Amino acid sequence: MDNLDLLAAEAAGAIVRNTIDSDRHRATDVENLATKALGVLQENGPYAAMLFLYSRPKTDEQIARPIREQLLDVAAKTLHVGIVGDEVDQALHFVAGITAADLEFLLLVKQLWEQTLIYTRYGAKAHKE
Repeated sequence: MDNLDLLAAEAAGAIVRNTIDSDRHRATDVENLATKALGVLQENGPYAAMLFLYSRPKTDEQIARPIREQLLDVAAKTLHVGIVGDEVDQALHFVAGITAADLEFLLLVKQLWEQTLIYTRYGAKAHKE
């Protein structure tokens, strides 16, 4: 059995490393986008969260892309499937077709993504302080 908390922590750490540089304002942007994505995830589920992350304007792309990549990666690792690309059609097919095909998988991925985004928020907040 995989240690899901460790997977979430590692994914969140990668998001923070790949998005925040020495600019503290950038940490606020990461925290805000992670918070918004978490809200969409909790209210509407993984598919809507992924759509939200793909629909961000170009100004948010440098933050949205690493979040998408890590969420997809952690889901693929948990479900023991191959690497999922960041192309919109591929990613949405993965989330809708593979993840949502089984209710247990769907709930597991939702919980794992929630934990990852929560850790991302706190990681970004730690860089602001």
